[in-house]
Formats: sequence, structure tokens, C-alpha cells
Amino acid sequence: MGMPGCGRQRAKRPNSFADFLVQFRWVLIVPIVLPLSFLFYQYIQWRATIRRLIHGPPSEEKHRQAIKKVQDRIKRRHPKLDGMICTARRPWLEVSMRHSEHKRSHRFEVDLSHLTDIVWVDRERMLIKCEPMVCMSEVSAAVLPLGMAPQVLPELDDLTVGGVINGYGIEGSSHLFGLFSDTCVAYELVLVDGSLVRATADNEYSDLFHAVPWSHGSIGLLVGAEFRLTPVKEYMKVTYSPVTGNLDDIANHYLESFRPPQNDYEEKVPDFVETMIFNETNADHNRQVCFKRRGDLQRECD
Repeated sequence: MGMPGCGRQRAKRPNSFADFLVQFRWVLIVPIVLPLSFLFYQYIQWRATIRRLIHGPPSEEKHRQAIKKVQDRIKRRHPKLDGMICTARRPWLEVSMRHSEHKRSHRFEVDLSHLTDIVWVDRERMLIKCEPMVCMSEVSAAVLPLGMAPQVLPELDDLTVGGVINGYGIEGSSHLFGLFSDTCVAYELVLVDGSLVRATADNEYSDLFHAVPWSHGSIGLLVGAEFRLTPVKEYMKVTYSPVTGNLDDIANHYLESFRPPQNDYEEKVPDFVETMIFNETNADHNRQVCFKRRGDLQRECD
């Protein structure tokens, strides 16, 4: 069955000046934006390194001290005179298509920029606890040497743990594990009265636990999250499948890529599935199957 409405053709609008800027955006991006982006990334990395050298390795005690700063800030808010609570992160730093109009109005900002630590990694329980401003690149750098990775690892390095929980964290392994928030087992939240709660799926704050994903911070300020890890395998078989046809064909081929080849259900379900759509008639699907040993990969390829 095809996806409803996928085969419809939209009337093309006339080209505009904005289209011209998009087509030739490389004129600004290559000589200006890319160097500035590289320098800004280096600044962020060095700032984090210096901070760790000054404050030492992370711990639960330091994590609690960092949370207390957030609580103290919220407790100073006047419920009638001050605006609604939001984070102090500037909109241009957000990796989001959403316009942060609420930050342009009267608001009470709470700074979370100091919550950048990976508090602990539990190798036995395959869990990790992070503060909300930890980036995906930092998570993978911390756990890959231990032979682990998050069950769902969004590929953009600058995405933060808090962002993919409060927003929409999805990746090529989501057909196995769900969204990033589905891999979480506990959230630490500072509520509007400044109290700190730990919400899990089966404790007294289970309603908050299920309400946090996609909430964009409207439930409370996320100050910590525990989520699952999975063992990393050393080898991977990648199969690319170009598709030519209408959008129905592309959608159907994408659905088929989740199945084992030739409906051989003894075959392994792919660990990752991704699709790149180039235009209305061309796409490229790839399915990735991971193996722990080289011999397993060789037998698969043979």
C-alpha cells in the first residue's frame, strides 16, 4: 500500500530572489560561514576543557550544586511581576526550525549553560547520566571507548541531550528503539516552585516522566537525564539501494528496507535504516547491519 497523497504533483511557484540566494549560498558559506563555524566550535571545545580542568571531574555532588543554582534562580521569581520561565539560551544557538517568539516577550530567563557534565556511566546496567547541555558528540566520545553507544544517537554533533528529549530525537536505529526519549529511564526536573523531582515510568512522578518528551520545556526545567546504552559492534555491512519512481515507489521501498532480504526472516533486521530523497523521482536507501566479528561479516557478504 502506498502512502496516501504521495503521488500528487504540486504546481511549481515562480522563482524568487530567495531561491537565487539559496542556489548560490555557497558564496557566503564557504569563505565566511564555515571558517566562523569552525572557530566557534573550537571555542566551545576549549571552554569545556578549561572548565573541567578548573572544576575537576564530574560527580553527583557537583551535579547537585549545579542544580541548586537553577533552583535558587527560580525561587527568586515573582509569580505575578516576572514573566513566564524559559531558558536563557539564545535562539540562534538552537538547532530547531521552531521560532522562539516567546523569548522575545516578557520572560524570566534561567541559565542552564553550566549543566554540561556527563555525571556517570554505568557499564553494568548500560546506563549513562547526563546534564541537559551535553552534546551528542560528547556522549559518543565518552562511551565509544568503552564499547558502548546510545541506543538512539542523533547524528548532529551540536544536538544536546535536553534538546532531543524536549524536542524530537530520531535516528536510523529508531525502528528498533523508538525516539531518543524512549531510551530514557529517568528525568530530573526543577519545577515552577523550585523543587527538584526525579521522574521515572513507575514512581510518583510518572505523569511528568511521560509528559516531558516533546514538551519544549513547558513541564519543567530538565536538569538531568538517564538513558540506555547498547554494545557497539566493530563491523558493519552497508547496502545502498537507489530508487527511481514517484513518491509512492520511494515510500514503499523505504518500508521494504526494514525487512530482511528475500523475506528471509532468519536474516538480521537492519540495525540502521536511512533514506536520502534527492527530488520527486530519485532517492537512495541504505540499510546497515552490524557484526561483532569479522568472520560474521564475511559470511554475510559471501
